[in-house]
Amino acid sequence: MALLLSAQTGRASTPAAWHLAAVKAPEAWPIATGEGVTVAVVDSGVDADHPALERSVLPGRSYVDVDPAAQPRLLAFGSDPGPVYERAFGQADPVGHGTAVAGLIAASAESPHPGIAPDAEILPVRVLDDENRYHDSAMVGAAVQWAVDNGADIVNLSLGGHYDSPPFAEAIAYAERHDVLIVACTGNQHDDEPNEDVWFPARVADVLAVTGSDEHGERWRTAVTGAETDLAAPGANLVAPKPGGGYKTVTGTSFATAVVSGAAALVRSAHPEWSADQVRRALTETAADGGPDLGEGVLDVAAAVEAEVLPRPAEPAEAEISPVWSAAATAAGGGLLGVSALLLRGGRGARRGGRLPSRPRTMAE
Repeated sequence: MALLLSAQTGRASTPAAWHLAAVKAPEAWPIATGEGVTVAVVDSGVDADHPALERSVLPGRSYVDVDPAAQPRLLAFGSDPGPVYERAFGQADPVGHGTAVAGLIAASAESPHPGIAPDAEILPVRVLDDENRYHDSAMVGAAVQWAVDNGADIVNLSLGGHYDSPPFAEAIAYAERHDVLIVACTGNQHDDEPNEDVWFPARVADVLAVTGSDEHGERWRTAVTGAETDLAAPGANLVAPKPGGGYKTVTGTSFATAVVSGAAALVRSAHPEWSADQVRRALTETAADGGPDLGEGVLDVAAAVEAEVLPRPAEPAEAEISPVWSAAATAAGGGLLGVSALLLRGGRGARRGGRLPSRPRTMAE
């Protein structure tokens, strides 16, 4: 199928890849292209020199190559931005995962394989090591918070694991309080394994949880799904940039998540006054009917961009507590609260099988 970029964009026509046609991205481009929206890709870094991405990748941050407690060291004016510079600012990718994700979101419209939101900007935040894994979920949470504090409108999390992480969950809550939409993958599994639960952090209520669909609008056979799944998007046999130039074919819910993050960028670009909640609802409420286990259905970004979504009514404010009563309650109950917190933490660990593993499972290609 050959679809055309709008003449309104001033760009040449280009054939649409199957996933672009499936989610009707070219039909949305006359309305929005992602301009003015920043998507944080918390991943393995992004190759900022790839021709499809060279104009869209902002200086970010690496939590792998530098001390996580330190800000990236700014180079002196006029210094050569070589490999050290690129790795410190998340603009290099030794794995290829983050570059593929970024390309599916925002590769240039002039490239052979445009992203869903070709005019969006990418904020790279590296948390995955050279083996495509993260070792500290609290560190990933810190990366999410850094992205929120540094201009992200959307945070793409094409990663996850089997165990909950309170610090990571708090970072997601921080993003929600700052009106930043979090999009995360539900996870992958092998064909011969029992069905897995939706991964953390996708199973957190405030996160837009994405599973993968195929060319027929059905769940891809290795895509994890469950009651927490919100939406499906193409996640099999997608063509995406690879570090150093060129392209490769990728499959997995990592890449379905990137498609949805790109779609969210289009909606935020078309409706800059909308909240993250309105963007999320536009994506889920306009989804096309698909096979079972696809949440609300398969992404239809053209419908989402044109949707009318009203803000939710404000919730009634909680009754104020007098300072005197508050102080008395704190004095009397502080010890009990502390004990309760310890019990809750211990209970979560017991139900989930003990302490967090040192190498949580993350998304693989």
